[in-house]
Amino acid sequence: MTQGAPAPDGAPVAYLETSGDDYAARYTAGLRVEGVDVGLVVLHGRCPRCGCAFSCTHTDRVFRSPRRRGPRAYVPVLCECGTRHPGRPADEKGCGAYWNVVVERVTGRGPG
Repeated sequence: MTQGAPAPDGAPVAYLETSGDDYAARYTAGLRVEGVDVGLVVLHGRCPRCGCAFSCTHTDRVFRSPRRRGPRAYVPVLCECGTRHPGRPADEKGCGAYWNVVVERVTGRGPG
């Protein structure tokens, strides 16, 4: 595990459950989306609060889930970095930041 991610002043970013209006836009600016299977994607990006890289998996398949509602899904994302953040509870990951992103399902196979 690495040491706490530095804040602009060089101090580690403390754990805090928080969100910001710009978190989703900052996260998606450098986001890499890996389509693993139909309905399963892995999001690779950096936390907009602490700057640490992490990956999270999203699936739209859930046991006994309601019928799919369309090609767009609002996905909650939590920082899940492995960096130590002062004050983080032992059973948590990340710095405490959270936000929502829109994941769009691509339908159709394109030319071929």
